[in-house]
Amino acid sequence: MLRTRAVTFNVVTLLLAGLISLLSVSFSATAAEAIPQDSNVLYLTNDTHQISSQGALYYLEDPLAQLSLPYVIEQNIPFRHYPKAAFNEGFTESAYWLKLTVDASLSNKSRWLLEINYPLLDVVNVIIQGPDGAPLNHYELGDLNEFSQRPVSHRNFVVPLDFTDVKQQVVYLNVQTTSSLQVPISLWEITHFVEKRSNEQYGLGLYYGMMLVMFLYNFFLWLSIRDNNYLLYIGYIASFSALQLATSGLGYQFIWPQWVWLEQMAVPLTIGLVGIFGSAFTRAFLQTKVHHRLADIALRICLLLSAMICLSALVFDIATVMSSGKFVVVIFLITVFYSSVSSLLKGQHQARYFLIAWVSLIVGGMVTISMMLGYLPNNLWTTHASKIGSALEIVLLSFALADRIKILERAKNHAEALVKKELEERAVRLAESNRLKNDFLATISHEFRTPLNGILGSLELAADEHGKPQLNSLQDARNSARDMLDLVDNVLTYTELQAGNRIMSPETIELAPMIRSAADYIRQQCHNKHLTFELVLQPGLPNHIRADIKCIRHALKALLENAVKFTQKGQIRIEVGVSQMNNMTTLDIHIRDTGIGMTAAELSRVQDYFYQGDGSDQRRYQGLGIGLSLVRAVCHCMKGRLEIDSEKHQGTDVHLHLPVQALGRSEVRLIKNRVEAVETTPIENIRGRALVVEDNTINQRVLHSMLSRLQLKVDVADNGEKALEMLNSERAYRYDMVFMDCQMPVMDGFEATRILRASNISERHSPVIAVTANAMSGDQQRCLDAGMNDYLSKPISLEQIRQIVQKWLPADAGHEDPTTGRSADQASQPPADPERQKPG
Repeated sequence: MLRTRAVTFNVVTLLLAGLISLLSVSFSATAAEAIPQDSNVLYLTNDTHQISSQGALYYLEDPLAQLSLPYVIEQNIPFRHYPKAAFNEGFTESAYWLKLTVDASLSNKSRWLLEINYPLLDVVNVIIQGPDGAPLNHYELGDLNEFSQRPVSHRNFVVPLDFTDVKQQVVYLNVQTTSSLQVPISLWEITHFVEKRSNEQYGLGLYYGMMLVMFLYNFFLWLSIRDNNYLLYIGYIASFSALQLATSGLGYQFIWPQWVWLEQMAVPLTIGLVGIFGSAFTRAFLQTKVHHRLADIALRICLLLSAMICLSALVFDIATVMSSGKFVVVIFLITVFYSSVSSLLKGQHQARYFLIAWVSLIVGGMVTISMMLGYLPNNLWTTHASKIGSALEIVLLSFALADRIKILERAKNHAEALVKKELEERAVRLAESNRLKNDFLATISHEFRTPLNGILGSLELAADEHGKPQLNSLQDARNSARDMLDLVDNVLTYTELQAGNRIMSPETIELAPMIRSAADYIRQQCHNKHLTFELVLQPGLPNHIRADIKCIRHALKALLENAVKFTQKGQIRIEVGVSQMNNMTTLDIHIRDTGIGMTAAELSRVQDYFYQGDGSDQRRYQGLGIGLSLVRAVCHCMKGRLEIDSEKHQGTDVHLHLPVQALGRSEVRLIKNRVEAVETTPIENIRGRALVVEDNTINQRVLHSMLSRLQLKVDVADNGEKALEMLNSERAYRYDMVFMDCQMPVMDGFEATRILRASNISERHSPVIAVTANAMSGDQQRCLDAGMNDYLSKPISLEQIRQIVQKWLPADAGHEDPTTGRSADQASQPPADPERQKPG
């Protein structure tokens, strides 16, 4: 923007310099005007440098263009006096004879030049005679003749007058043209004419130089930003410059001096081009098609008429085309002015400079047209008014384009700000939607786990009570329920990993047994499909590792299930090893199958959520389709690496690399000592009373039955508020353990535990075990933060209950004080051991 304004400022400076030059021409032209001594004769004196024909010019109209000079003289046809400074009849079909008597007897200079300062005349015959009618010279000029026939090489019509022998001469001019008929005559002393010509060329050079600079500058801008407004604008500059070259005579002098036919059609042709580019530029700049339909229709009409003028100039008579062209110019200027004003009134701020620019041209153009129609005199200002107006217009249009870019930039920034705000709001909504999705999945998981707890617990209890005939059926039901639980766990784990909410929970485990357990699960499936299964444990495997075992199991199980699922014949091979790099141990798992394989396109999409490589409408393979997505999420969370090589119908190679901590014997021994240091109650010594806080009646019965089998007395509360009432009531016994569900009506387990810990209830230090369907990785910590001692995720097994009871049941549980109904030392029981508050 600053660069555009700098260029515009320089252009304005050049324009002002050109105007000063033109003014200097004007002052020099009027410096020494001789006073005629006879109204019929133009006298030249020693003080005369330039003089017009005003007062000494006579004319004779020839409507049919048939009169000859001998006939006029012989018939003594009278000439009429023309009092104005410059002969101007506007657009006419008549020919005219002009008569000018010049006397140089009072001047020492004998050589003068007669200039007709209007280069668009078709026929200019100059006949010079003496006072007695003797012929002296005869010149046939006009743009119907080649430029080379002119006696003086000048854009205007210039003929020499030699008063050496004849001091008084009569100049007859026969003129005719299809354009405006103007014959502004001046007589120049040669040295001053040369000076005037030099100044004039300087001014014109500045004008056309400015037009060239603006053309090139905006052309390179168009190359840079590819805005079609600039392309139309430079087209307008070029066409208007061509029009000025045609009307000033410079085109005929320097560009097409031998092409008479082009000189004839140059003016109407360039008028049409100016109308075409001007109308198109106005439509594009003001966006009239969008903002002003009526103005757009008017500009289209102007564009069409301008195109017709261009075509007519090539085909029809120039006189007819010129008479039509003058009306098209007027219509074009009025339409552009109307469009600019209307657009500005409609709030288009970019129309400000645009309107001022066209007003400048319109004023200059109207002055020139008025001069051509004969309403204004032909002088310096009226002759060059269109150039001055066009120079201002070109500069202001450049300002308009720069202003338009600024406005568009502001609009763009505003739009970007709105889009950015919308994207931020959308991101917030998506985050909220994602959170709601996660909450929904967590809720679904909770709701699944609650009935699953009842199913699995009941099945386990029933399996112990029934004989072998029912045992297989019960075992099948139990396995199916566990498969259902695995699906829920996969979805829940994947959701946590994708949302970035997964909290790593490192555990210590024996590596080989964990791998064999997963392999045994898959080996049976391979046996059912008649597939060969091979497990290879490389030498050097550590006995124990410490890592997020749950994540590793999920990833390993997902990869093995995929291998079995997509392999119909052949074998599945799993190879497990470890590698060391930068003091870090990496668990390397390689699974190779001979299944259906994948193409490159399928491989690029196979890790998408719910996508299966088969891709058919009827899925041939069971499962949720999140296996590899889950593995990828595990790799991302554990900073591992997943590599898959596959070929259609040739099988798949999967390499899973997960960082783990390999434990030495001393570290394993230390961990074992810590575990053994935790006091446990022998199974045969389990006695006591437990309170089960659970809102689901089936889970109440399941947990009641499991605890009863462990020889515990059990009471049940439906919610946290009821549990606090029971704990705070007068009774002849105490509760040695509390099994607390987390999500319950009235009062949940979190609030109930916090109130219990802050109360004076005798059981405020008793172990509280969370038994909940909330299985997210952060739920365990939330339970501990609420004051619970340990955490069990539903569904639970009898073995889990047995381990938790052995871990947390006090050694003196069940031995009541007959005076208080409470166990010995209950009143002074210290807070639970901090080490025992950590889940094992």
